[in-house]
Amino acid sequence: MALMTEVAVEGDAETLLRELDSIITSDSVGAKEVSDAAVALAYLQAKGNRRLWGKIFEKVAAVKAEMDASSLANFLWAATTAGVTHFKTVAELSGPAAALLPKMSPAQVSLVVEALGAAGAKDLDFLGKVASLVASNPAAFSSAQLARVLWGFAAAGVDDAQLGLAAKAAELSGREVAQVVWAMARLRRADKATLDTIVRSAKGKVDNVVDAAGLAWGLGFLGYKDAATGQALGSVLKAGAGQLTPAHAVDAAWGLGLVGGADKAAVDSLFGVVAKALAASADCLDPYQLASLFEASALTPGAKLPDAVSAFAAKGHALVEEGGKAKSSATLAAFKAQVADATARALGARYRPEVAAAVASFPQAAADGVMVDIGVSLDANTKLAIEAVGPHYLSSAATPLGPALSRAKLLESRGFLPVHITFAEFAGAQDDKAKAKLVLAKIKAAVP
Repeated sequence: MALMTEVAVEGDAETLLRELDSIITSDSVGAKEVSDAAVALAYLQAKGNRRLWGKIFEKVAAVKAEMDASSLANFLWAATTAGVTHFKTVAELSGPAAALLPKMSPAQVSLVVEALGAAGAKDLDFLGKVASLVASNPAAFSSAQLARVLWGFAAAGVDDAQLGLAAKAAELSGREVAQVVWAMARLRRADKATLDTIVRSAKGKVDNVVDAAGLAWGLGFLGYKDAATGQALGSVLKAGAGQLTPAHAVDAAWGLGLVGGADKAAVDSLFGVVAKALAASADCLDPYQLASLFEASALTPGAKLPDAVSAFAAKGHALVEEGGKAKSSATLAAFKAQVADATARALGARYRPEVAAAVASFPQAAADGVMVDIGVSLDANTKLAIEAVGPHYLSSAATPLGPALSRAKLLESRGFLPVHITFAEFAGAQDDKAKAKLVLAKIKAAVP
């Protein structure tokens, strides 16, 4: 879709911005002129001109009823490309978008969905219509357009798009592969057959370090393991590590550790980026990113995180763990308590005082302070960590996702043998006896 006809331009950027300002402030300006002004600002890379963007969003809100499919899609493309948004304005455009949907081209549909997702506008009516449109005629959409639609749905938190991307995986570019896998991770879709097809299509295409970081994180979050993929991504990340932000470097190191196959030199280069950034500014990572960094250091044996950085990351990890317990839902807290109770019964406790005493003895701490809520010492050399995996850490296939797998590796590095008890399987056990039997079977399967 041609977003704007190319014409010869004379003058400097400041003059053009002043002219755009005068156009936008005119009382007679229409929807097409506002849209064209937004596209011009995007091409001028004038993201920093918040005043002018504010005027454009204000004018869009006033003329939204006049917008046709082209002006609506062009404006939303410009706002997304420039990285600026205003939730209320964009959310209110979903109404006109729904009315214009039959007149939109597949490219326009994908741009609108992507923009709504980027703004966090969760209009179920509009997105439902888009899902039906795509499902009724997927051949009309290119792989890039389907990738944008899936990303938009995921960013908006809506899992209702059956896009059949696997059939068009070969057409995806490296960036689109990263976009699709990120969306699948956001939606917790750990469909291995689809992921296998998409990952095969990415071979040799992912050469941008930011795309490689995003793809590593997405695959790791979904619990996807493939040594060849990890090795290929590691090579790209090692070569371009210096171009990453510290947050991207943490995501990449964490993802590589879960995917597997990357050499320690690749992870070392990512840790180097993070260490340098933290030395310059200790607040460049939030506590959740520090927690991921701490776990990433345990995921790739041999990779070395500087001691001072590791100690700082450990504090972030402890803070996140403590905060997670404080903010956990009543359902999750009850689930964990029931798993502790079932573990006590599985190990021989029968009466309430015995069960209560066993449960009280379970909490343990590793030498560096990593806490285990349900720790069991079978003998001098075998310590178990019974991990209750809540629904938020389960995929659409009810398998543990990356955060649960990453914590398991962390516990392994601290001398514990992790045993996962998932919410889905535990809920399927009908009574206390069945729950205890399930836990005992899991322990027996885990112990060599």
